[in-house]
Amino acid sequence: MFRKIVWLSVPVTMLANPFNATLEDEVSWLKDETFVISASKVQESIKKTSASVTIIDEDMIDKMGANTLLDVLRVVPGLGVSQSNVYVDKISVRGIETWFSEKVLILLDGHSLNSDLLNGGASNTYANFPVEQIKRVEIIRGPASALYGENAFTALINIITKEAQDVNGVQISTKVGSYNTAIANLLVGKTYENFDIAANINYRDSDGYSAYVANDAIGNSGHTSPTSKRLNTNLSLKHNNGFYLKANYNNTEDGPRYGIAHALNNEDKAKREAYFIELGHQYKINDNYTLDSRVYHDSFIADNRWEIYPEGFPTGAYTDGMLAISGYTNKKSGIETLLTVKKENYTVVSGLSYETQRLKDPIYKANYIPSSGAPLGALQDFSDPSTNFVSEANRKFWAAYSELLYDPREDLRLTVGIRYDHYNDFGGVFNPRLGAAWEVNEHNTLKLMYGEAFRAPTFAELYNKNNPALVGNPDLNPETVQTFEMSLHNNSIENLEASLNLFHSTIDDIISVLGTTYTNRGTMTTRGIEAELKQHLHRGSYITANYTYQQPKNDDTRKIAENISRHEGYVALNYRINTVFNLYTDAKYIGKQTRSTADTRVPVESSITSNATLLAKDLFLKDVQMKFSIYNLFDEKSYDSNAPYDYPQAGRSYMAELSYKF
Repeated sequence: MFRKIVWLSVPVTMLANPFNATLEDEVSWLKDETFVISASKVQESIKKTSASVTIIDEDMIDKMGANTLLDVLRVVPGLGVSQSNVYVDKISVRGIETWFSEKVLILLDGHSLNSDLLNGGASNTYANFPVEQIKRVEIIRGPASALYGENAFTALINIITKEAQDVNGVQISTKVGSYNTAIANLLVGKTYENFDIAANINYRDSDGYSAYVANDAIGNSGHTSPTSKRLNTNLSLKHNNGFYLKANYNNTEDGPRYGIAHALNNEDKAKREAYFIELGHQYKINDNYTLDSRVYHDSFIADNRWEIYPEGFPTGAYTDGMLAISGYTNKKSGIETLLTVKKENYTVVSGLSYETQRLKDPIYKANYIPSSGAPLGALQDFSDPSTNFVSEANRKFWAAYSELLYDPREDLRLTVGIRYDHYNDFGGVFNPRLGAAWEVNEHNTLKLMYGEAFRAPTFAELYNKNNPALVGNPDLNPETVQTFEMSLHNNSIENLEASLNLFHSTIDDIISVLGTTYTNRGTMTTRGIEAELKQHLHRGSYITANYTYQQPKNDDTRKIAENISRHEGYVALNYRINTVFNLYTDAKYIGKQTRSTADTRVPVESSITSNATLLAKDLFLKDVQMKFSIYNLFDEKSYDSNAPYDYPQAGRSYMAELSYKF
């Protein structure tokens, strides 16, 4: 398993993104679970797309009682969610997990949210993205760099938000629940003359689950204090002449979990402020040609206070504890143009993009000498480039890509794509994509897929310095992955859908620490199966289930990756009681979790965690909705495997919601 340590020292005409052109001959597939946009940047039938796709729409999100993006992802085969010792929640894909989930590309209406350039990933800021404004989430498992470039390594997650037509009014909602959690949301969607406007404001405040740790890294016991405050705002403005503006602002502040050195403390505080603004235009040249253009700017600011060790540790000289303050600013600016050509039996998507990335204003204060850890009497400023943990840095890249969707017969689609990215710091990289989707008959679809992807080294991996444990390496190459997949979908039994997916991935040039320096070394393979079933019952009720077997292995040591469950499963029953009430119950199975070779503890045993949500619509008043959810229904004691101790998961908790649309 890979580990990195942060340095202290269409429904809407063009659904979600005007870059997403449509295939007019597939209008019949315009239902929530039968089409996908993100796989090829055009709307196509899931049966025909050469990708392993899961769609979670707003109806399912609402009924299952999800509150954040991570709540949605827990139901997806091949994906897992776990804690870390600081403020970052980790997303694993097919057994591949890193601290910052930088191998997963998260998009908001087609716009990348991976704006933390120092560490990579988007889960540290957007894991708790509010669900109230989500229209659907499209999850593509497997490489997607052939169209999306860096970070689309193991998975792509595209959050598609509601447009003016989806809301058509004003919706206000409030939630209250366990751990003093309070959430307020305002969603607006209107059409004014030639403009469509959709806006959302969400505020969340929670004390979080206070986990008890009997014996931390220095022998202390106590509770964590993972407080969380988040403000998220989103805006989409479209004119009928093709111009659009979209923007998002997110401000998050998290309190201490288990501590950067696994020493409990009450002073850790992580603040992240992120925003982006994108201006674009869609120009329909004629019935066969569409030209999309966009320019964008992203900002990410981190401001962290770390209590590495509490008062009196690691020596009595640290009367106030071992403290550090770190911060930095990331900026991204770019331009992209996309040409979509649609003919009778083929579609070609081609694009050019250019982006600049900047790491600015790193600050570092500590009450110890960074190079040795020797104590100082008080916090001192080490922000000068000669003593800072990282220097300001710049990166530029340009990319060109093209993909062909070709239907030689009505029942067969071939997909061929390639992308070339060129970075000024490590050079160029090609990423191809090949696929065939064959509708064998009216009940069976067979897919064969191959794809490659890359992950660019982060600024921390390249330029960390003045750290006795972690030193950057400017000569790093990107990590690469090659993935083969075979998928079979069957619906021969009435009202029953079944699918089976086999995957095999090889990851090369893994970036890890050798001694004290980041280095490209080693190869890892992960293989397994993903199986899904959905049984449609009467009047909108259904049963859904999935199972994942995954085996991530280090090819050099021949050892299975640590802290990973080989077997995971999910089952849910959605029961539509009547026109007012709906009950959704589910259970998530996590098998026994692996340990590292050096960890002699008994592995974490398997667990089953169940949730239940009762939803009531129009009970006392039209357009009023009430919801009550119970999470971890049976108060199962379960843990995320880690060293030196395992992280307890939350016990039974509750959430009540009231919303009104007018």
